[in-house]
Amino acid sequence: MRILRSTLAAAGAATIIGLGATGAAAADGYNATLDEINDSGAESTAMVTVDGTTVRVEISGTGFAPGAPHAQHLHGAADADFTCPTPADVEELDEDGDGLLNTMEAAVMYGGVMVSLTTEGDTSGDSALAVDRFPVADDEGNLEYSRTFEVSQEVADSLSNLHLVQHGIDIDGSGTYDGDAVSSLDDSLPLEATIPATCGAFGASQSVAPIGGVDTGDASTDTSAAIALGSAAAVTAAAGIGFAVASRRRVES
Repeated sequence: MRILRSTLAAAGAATIIGLGATGAAAADGYNATLDEINDSGAESTAMVTVDGTTVRVEISGTGFAPGAPHAQHLHGAADADFTCPTPADVEELDEDGDGLLNTMEAAVMYGGVMVSLTTEGDTSGDSALAVDRFPVADDEGNLEYSRTFEVSQEVADSLSNLHLVQHGIDIDGSGTYDGDAVSSLDDSLPLEATIPATCGAFGASQSVAPIGGVDTGDASTDTSAAIALGSAAAVTAAAGIGFAVASRRRVES
């Protein structure tokens, strides 16, 4: 009996250590380093924590267009492999020959939108181009983002296979999104407003502290069929209208 009690005590202690002080099992965490695309000069680090279907995303970046909104998403698909474009891919993918990868050209590399990393409200693919709800870089070009929200089980199970992409580059250094080159989504918008700026892949899973609680209401990621399948061209074209409206307000202001 003494041996049994000792065994149970040891097992209980091990369980407590495994659960941690909060009484919840450790969550899975994924780190990513986002490198510049299109010589943007921007770079970021990101940490994504998934606990069941609750996700916390934390991003810290520099070198972004100051005072401008920067759309950012988790791209890819549950059943397909994608990657971030490199300078070596430009020659092959640069269909218009301008030396840059616009949104349509780059999306074939990193896939369609699975999660929109907005600051409030919906986080699904339907908000992929809700520019008025994406983070704005400060006057020094620094961009900080932190949000906890709910995702679908499909997204939760696919995080290690997704890529994080941030958009928006002040190519001519004018202090706003402008220029003669037009967006691949809408020719009434400047290329600068929609062009991808950074991209990064998530590393191996690691054990991290469990997530405390959801702090942003009932945001979810019930993506459309095109988004779930990672159809970059379909997603970008369908979302272009929403982006055009939001971005035009930015450009005209």
